[in-house]
Amino acid sequence: MVRKYNRKTTQQSWSEESMKRAIEEVLGGSLTVKSAAAEYNVPKSTLFRRAKKGNEENASTAAKKGLGRFRTVFNVQQEGEILEYILLMEKRLFGLSQMDLRSLAYQFAVRNGIPNNFDQKSGLAGRDWIQGFLKRHPRLSMRLPEKTSAARASAFNRPNVTKFFELLGELMDRYKFSASHIYNCDETGISTVPNKPGKIISLKGKKQVGILSSAERGTLITVEICYNAAGFYIPPLLIFPRVRRNPLFEKGLPPESLVECHPTGWMQSHIFAPTWFNHFLKYSKPTKEEPVLLILDGHSTHTKNLELVQMSKENNVHILVIPPHTSHRMQPLDVSFMFPLSSYYGQECKNWLRNNPGKVVTIHDSGELFGRAYQRAATIQNALSGFKNTGICPYNPGVFPDDLFEPAETTNRKSNNGNGEEEDAPENESNTPPDPIERTPSPGTVENIPPQPNDANSSPLPGCSYKQQQSQQLYFSPQDIMPIPKADTQRPKRNYKRGKTMILTSTPNVEELKEHNRVCQSRKPKNLATRKLFSAAKKGKKLKVIQESSSDSSLQESKDLCDDSLSSWNEDDVDEISKPLHQSLAVEQVNVEDIKDGDFLKVKLADVKSKSTKIFVAKVQQIEDTTVTVSFMRQYRQNFDTYVFPEIPDESEIFFSEVVGRLLNPKMLRHGQIKFDIK
Repeated sequence: MVRKYNRKTTQQSWSEESMKRAIEEVLGGSLTVKSAAAEYNVPKSTLFRRAKKGNEENASTAAKKGLGRFRTVFNVQQEGEILEYILLMEKRLFGLSQMDLRSLAYQFAVRNGIPNNFDQKSGLAGRDWIQGFLKRHPRLSMRLPEKTSAARASAFNRPNVTKFFELLGELMDRYKFSASHIYNCDETGISTVPNKPGKIISLKGKKQVGILSSAERGTLITVEICYNAAGFYIPPLLIFPRVRRNPLFEKGLPPESLVECHPTGWMQSHIFAPTWFNHFLKYSKPTKEEPVLLILDGHSTHTKNLELVQMSKENNVHILVIPPHTSHRMQPLDVSFMFPLSSYYGQECKNWLRNNPGKVVTIHDSGELFGRAYQRAATIQNALSGFKNTGICPYNPGVFPDDLFEPAETTNRKSNNGNGEEEDAPENESNTPPDPIERTPSPGTVENIPPQPNDANSSPLPGCSYKQQQSQQLYFSPQDIMPIPKADTQRPKRNYKRGKTMILTSTPNVEELKEHNRVCQSRKPKNLATRKLFSAAKKGKKLKVIQESSSDSSLQESKDLCDDSLSSWNEDDVDEISKPLHQSLAVEQVNVEDIKDGDFLKVKLADVKSKSTKIFVAKVQQIEDTTVTVSFMRQYRQNFDTYVFPEIPDESEIFFSEVVGRLLNPKMLRHGQIKFDIK
């Protein structure tokens, strides 16, 4: 068949809608065939023939145009089944590609004995068939899908959403929150290299189109954003991946924005509360008469933050946590604000590179670029639409249609205990294809289908004639040929506690969080610096682990093991053990009773992985019976005699046997630097 055919005739140039109305007029007796043909501009003979056909079928079917001598492989009913199957698979996030659809059409025709001219060698329907199928069904189109994680697909289900709206409705009924007292906060990341550039105009047919960026990979900056359902935005907080604050970070930011620094550049519990939360209280101004509702996700810096919960209860703030992995649909900021902000930020970065040729965007420029993008994205309409589309304000539990819950059907299991807990699905539900059903042959199918390989030598069923079996045939639907994926009915065992939607400031959750923190503190082992030691390398003994113990005998045993291990090293073991470092620092030998709080010590520890000894400089914090709690220091740049304390304290316990000596004459310099004497 010619793919690009130029019509050489004017036949069937009439419209199907005009033919349909003309047929209805003729069948209704309002007009004659001649009058209807003249009024609706359709051929009289064609109208006469199709009007007779309309007596047996409806007018819509009789008015459809044909393909001349060509006929479709599948009839209307069969193509309808394929169409519904395609849409169902797309809703379940298992959309079909063109190759999948061509393979399905071939199997559907062959297994149901439908005459076709598909390629048997490749087992695929032709490209002409799929092009015609898409033209006959304009509802379908080729789209580029967006990645959706399995966690989000399974977590966004009806029970989770219903539970969230039940808790939200309970709070709304009790405290009567107005739109100006309902807030949502969330973190997002901006980078010196935007994620995805926008489209540009280029030469048609060019293989590769590029655009300038500052680097291959950018530096991430975390931003905390918060707004309410009335369109009011709280000034954002930015966390830069640095140890010390730079005044350039605040350049161009929205007024009264906060700037914090952390080596990772990520949100931390102590930054979220009390730093950001005090900033939030300053602008939300909750009172006992007008409390505030704060909606946020279940990140550990939120839900495991006891200080946040205590501050919330003291300041009349109620916190509602959305279900895990549902923020893409249930968090207002993710629904209406984050995408415009990311798009505007990418445009600002592109304009900056264009206006500053030869330069690249750094974190010192990111604040100003973010400030411009934030002012463009922080509109009242974005805030209002975010709360409206999530059903939070105004309160609308039925905001999400049923088709949005289709992806969760893959992992859904039935609940039979009546307590809201999921039970395993019945055993007859499995991932195997269902058995084909018996149906009478539909129009367009042949009566004798090719026998299956297992049925070649089969005999008629007892008590039935062969003609009776032949009158009915096995009909394979698209779901029989390509089953819809379904998770196993047996639930996997989970050794961790899953997140849930909850009112974080409720008394049961507060007590549970206190108990969780108490258990974590009791289970947390002391960070012994000599936790792993090795004995003489020549003897090839296994590594020994020193476990924490409160008894003096265990500590003494650990001390003896440390002494034995260190005494077994010698200068001949150059292959196994590296020589000690920093021998140039001047030290004096001290007894155990002479060590005092605040002394600077030179410590020798064993590194099991590299099988070497390492020298550290530490300050005494606390002295016990057999151990010393010290705070380790870091060498300042390349100066072997100058040390500083790290931004994050590095404290540990060491044994007295690991102390080499006390450093002499520490001198305090600028910026926390301490200089020691050398030999």
